[in-house]
Formats: sequence, C-alpha cells, structure tokens
Amino acid sequence: MFKLRFKETTVKGYPGKLSLKRNEHGVPCIKGGSRKDLYFGLGWIHAYERLVAMELTRLVAKGCAAEHLDPKLLKLDITMRRLNLWRDSKSEAKKLVGETLEMMEAYCSGINKRLSSLRLPFEFKLIGYKPEPWTPSDCILMTKMMGIVDMTETQGWMEKFIIHMLQQGVSFKKVKELFPYITEELDDDYLNIIRQVRVSEPIVPETVKWSVLPRFQSSNAWAVSGVKTASGSPIVCGDPHLDTARLPAIWQEVIMQTGDYFFIGATVPGIPAPALGRTNNLAWSPTYAFMDVIDYFIEDVKDEHYRKGDRWLPFRIREETIKVKKGQPVKVRFYENEHGVLEQEPDEDGYYLCFAWTAMRDCGAESIDNGARYYVSTTVKEAMRYFAGLDFAAFNWVIADKEGNIGYQMSGRSPVRREGCSGLLPMPGWDEEYDWHGYRDRNKNPSFYNPSDQIVVSANHDMNWCVGTNVSNLPMAPYRAQRITEMLKARDDHTVDSMKEMQYDLRSKQAEEFMEKIRPLLPADENGKLLRDWDLRYDSHSLAPTLFESIYEALAGSIFGTLGFGSEAFDYFVTETILFQDFYGNFDRIMLSDDSEWFNGKTGKEILKGAIEKGLQISPKPYGSNRKIMMKNLLLGGRLPRFLGFDYGPIELIGGRATIPQGQVFRSFGRLATYSPSYKFITDFKEEDIHSAMAGGPSDRRFSRWYTSGIKDWLKGKYRIMKV
Repeated sequence: MFKLRFKETTVKGYPGKLSLKRNEHGVPCIKGGSRKDLYFGLGWIHAYERLVAMELTRLVAKGCAAEHLDPKLLKLDITMRRLNLWRDSKSEAKKLVGETLEMMEAYCSGINKRLSSLRLPFEFKLIGYKPEPWTPSDCILMTKMMGIVDMTETQGWMEKFIIHMLQQGVSFKKVKELFPYITEELDDDYLNIIRQVRVSEPIVPETVKWSVLPRFQSSNAWAVSGVKTASGSPIVCGDPHLDTARLPAIWQEVIMQTGDYFFIGATVPGIPAPALGRTNNLAWSPTYAFMDVIDYFIEDVKDEHYRKGDRWLPFRIREETIKVKKGQPVKVRFYENEHGVLEQEPDEDGYYLCFAWTAMRDCGAESIDNGARYYVSTTVKEAMRYFAGLDFAAFNWVIADKEGNIGYQMSGRSPVRREGCSGLLPMPGWDEEYDWHGYRDRNKNPSFYNPSDQIVVSANHDMNWCVGTNVSNLPMAPYRAQRITEMLKARDDHTVDSMKEMQYDLRSKQAEEFMEKIRPLLPADENGKLLRDWDLRYDSHSLAPTLFESIYEALAGSIFGTLGFGSEAFDYFVTETILFQDFYGNFDRIMLSDDSEWFNGKTGKEILKGAIEKGLQISPKPYGSNRKIMMKNLLLGGRLPRFLGFDYGPIELIGGRATIPQGQVFRSFGRLATYSPSYKFITDFKEEDIHSAMAGGPSDRRFSRWYTSGIKDWLKGKYRIMKV
C-alpha cells in the first residue's frame, strides 16, 4: 500500500509530472509540472487524508444520510432534499468549460485514483459503505453546503425567530428596536397574517452533528501595508473561528508548487480552490460576511395552489423516495414555485412559509470558475474581481500582494428587493411587487483598495458603509474589529510576532463598554472589588471575567426573559440555540441603553443594579475552569473508551465572545458547540513563508502520528514556519 512518508514519491500510474511528500510537520507537499498536476495531487491528498469527512458531507448534502449512516437522520435528509442542492449542482456542472473543467476533472481524478488504489478507511467498513466516484458535480455540491450550513441557515433561523416573537405577542415596536435594520411599518392586517403563518421547527441537531464543512460563522482577518510594518512589506493575518470540538481537523494544510508558482495554506477537502493562505504574489483570508441572501415569502395556499394577485396557480410538486437503513423507504413531496420551496407540505389551506435562497438555483459553475482564478492572480486589484464572483456564499476577503497593495472585497449574491424591504420580515408572496428583481451587481458589493489608514480589518462586523446599501442586516457585534483596529493603529512597526500577540490577545471591548456602566454601581464587598479592579482580560486564572459573565447573564435574563419573552423561552433561546451567540450585539445595544421599550417602564440603571446584585451572589471560579471541552472524533466521538485516542482532551478554549480569539462554549440545539480560531495564519511578504497553527493534524487516521500533531502548539501559541 502506498504511504505518504517523508521521502519524495510519485503516484503510480499517473501520466503527469507529480511528486508528493510530507514536510517535517507532516503537511503534504505537492510538486507538479503544471497546475493540472497540482489539482490531481490535491484531490489525491484530500482523499488520502480526509476521505471520511468528505464522504459524510457528500451523503448529507445529497440527502442520503439515513440510507448509509443512521435511520435517525431521516429528518435531515428531508431537509436536504427540500433544498434540492444535488439537482442544481449537476445542472451547474454541465456549464463548466475550458481550463476550469480540465482542472475540476483533474481534481476529481486525483480523488478517484486514491479510491481505486488504496484500502478504504475502516469507518466505511463499520457502516457498510463504499464511496462512489467523485465528479465536478460533487465539488459544486460541497460549495453549496458551505454556503448553507450555519451561515445562510442562521440568517433564516433569526428571521424565523422574529416571526415567533410576533406570534407570541412581542410588540412590533420592540422587535424594530432589537433589529434596527427593519425599516418597514406593518399594519394590523399583515401582522395578523404573520401570526397565522405555519412555522416548522428548524432541523438543526443532525446538520450540526454530521456536516463537516467549515462553518465560517465568525472569524478574523486583517492586513496592514508596508507603511505600518518593520519589514516595509504587507502582512496578512487570518484566523477562521469554527467549531473546534471535533477531530480530525477541519482544514487540510498543504504546500503546492509548479514552476515559479507556489501556494502555502489551508484547503477544504472536497473543494479544489485553496481557502486561505498565500502564493508567491498574493495572500488572502476570509471571514463570513453576514450578507442577507435569503428571504421567507408567505404563501396563501388553497387546494395545493398558491395565490398570485387574483389568480390561483399550481405548485410544482416534486416527489422523492428516501431510502432508510434497515427500514422501509419514505416518500416525500415538496412544493415549489418561483420564490422557492415551501418549508412543509400543505396538509390544509392557510398561510405557509416559502424559503428562498440566492444560491439554491442556477449557482455554482461561475463560482468554481472564479475559484480557479483568484489564487493565481498576481495583484489585489485582479483578485478582487474574482473574489467578487464567488457568489455561492457571502465572505469578506482580506487581500494583499507582493507589490505592496492591500484591499477588501465582499463576495455573495444579494437579491434586489422592493425598495423599503429590510429582508428581515416575511414578504407577501401574492404581491408581485415583493418578488426579487434579480441580483445586485456583484462588483458593487462592499469593497475598498489601499485605504488611507493603511489597514484592512474584517471580523464579521457591519461593512455596509463601503457601499451605503444594507446588503447585511444582521452583522455581528463590532467589538473584535474595534480591538484589532486599536492594536493595528497603535504602532507603525508591526512584525509577525506582534501579529501573534494580537491573535492571542484577551482584552474585551465589550467588557470595556459594559464596565463603564457597571463599575460605579459595584458594592464595596470582595466580589465588587475583584470586578472593579479587573483589567478587562479574559485570563484563564482570573475570577473577574466569571463575575462579569454572571452579571451579563443576569442582565440579559432580566430584560429579555423576565420583562421580554418570558424566562423559560429566553433561557432556551440562549442555552439551546446558536442565535444569541451570533447576534448578541443586537441585545447588547438594548442592555447598554438608558431607556428602552424592553424595560417596560423601568430605568436602565434600575435594571442594571438588580442584575449586579444577582450576578455577584456567586462564588466565582477561575474563568478557565469552565472552558474545558473534549475534541471528539467526527464519526466515533464519545462512543469508544478514551484510552483508544479517537477523542482528545480535555482542552481549554481561551477568550470570550468579544475577544480577538473568540472562545465561545455553548449548547446549540442539543449538543455542545464552540467557536474558536481553528487555524491561525500570518505571512509577511518580506519572506516567502507563512506562520501557522492548527487545531489538529494533517491526517484523519487515529493511529497516524499526524492525527493530533498540531494541537499542543495551537494551544500554546507556538507557530510553525511553512516554506516551499
């Protein structure tokens, strides 16, 4: 059996010029005579190192999880079949032509060569599964999964939550205050319709558990020009914040070289385009942009028809059969129209939600084409054009080049809505004025080039200011971006080492804002003194951040629980969904106010005093003592004895929700979930290398020395230097 060892070797039977080896860190190095050779080699490496993760994601995306994995995943399959991503992926693959098609076919050939030449992982024997050959359609499917899982989903969940609030009697005035991008004024008749609409519960636990694609729900990326560095060359940094409570690692780090071209950085198994890193000319890193790319339309349904003006039109009914492992096949029907697909089968007349997503139909081929071009660009200006064309998902791209330029570009396909529509409220499907009118010109997405302050910062915050149009209506809080900007502007001699310090900085701008209001109200007792003297850092040994979090929780519970949704409902919202973790900035704005509709006649100071009194009643433990998690194997996590080594830990996640390394530990729809920097990447264009640290190792094989090889250094903040 072929083994990827340190010595340089070739893939038997491959006609091109290709060699593979591991470097001293176990990272695969691919050297080829052409870009086509590199694509083949990357496909081979992805299949060799991450085949289980790739196949699990492909099964989920096709809606075949109940057939091959677990009958309990039937609801997940129904959800994925409803989206119908596989049909559009196959259609889009037919549009690939020329060099892009050749590269995709080379990548898939590399995967299939590995499938045919090596023994399959024992996990597949365990579940009785044999992978089918990979095609370009599968690669497009993987991009669509990356665009929908958590990112687009989360926007939809929050829009559903807004509907839930209105249905449960929360006043529209309160809703608008909590979500300031809502611009509409709704009359009582339409509010009554919203209260009648049927809302199915989101099918989330299975999606989160089985999907293995990176979910760019929160991340950091920044760049500085040579004006602000000791080397005189640009520096680019990136640290995508993903769920690190899993093994193997999310990313596949690689080094690729052909002729004068090289790439060093991270890739996503199943997708041929490098995700973040650098070449000899360009460096880039993404964060999620929180662009609103979905809408819910309310459909007035009668006898399996939907109303359009005064007409009643038939739905397109799609019937599918889902196979179930050790069970009987299940037949399902989906109801589609020009907006999208109903969230549930209309078993009786009434109002139903119809889900519309810009990347659900006729999307994929163009993204793949641009994905084959951006990383071989030689300048920021050239690359921005290709990054803008990645319309399968909304990302913020931070970019720099060897010539000294820096820039920012948002990707994503944004719908053109009727003027005055915020995108946060469900729209009347029967009124054609509310239909989408195409998509915004992607070249008019937020972007800028060589800014006067010589820095580019992206941390999932509001970037609408770039274009003056609200392409994003649920951005994350600005605290991390503020801290990054503050530290970048503090000096003009930045180095790789100063950037490493930033990636592990634990000071919270959120705590800084809240403590301005809390500090004058603190009592003179021991807990009050501890918090009063806090340096606003989320250090592991510190008691103060534990006290602050206790007050913060009490304040949120008082305003949005006791005075708002009800304590039980808000507690579930915070502890069992991802929504508060993502959109806490919306809630902070209310909590930091002196007066609000949410206060129900009380003053902000009065509510805060009560929260401080309640929050300080605890006996605080060191902040890090409650930050311990296990990194669990994707397929077998928690099912086998710990001594077998499939799981790793416990480890401690540093930071808080608003520190640069955003360490969040929470429950999401029935399972433990996390946000933390899964991969840390820094490059100074003075050298042709990167500094990196990763939450895992290069291999997905438990008994490989490279399964968990990077975790200790990642936890300690020790970076490795990666060169061609």
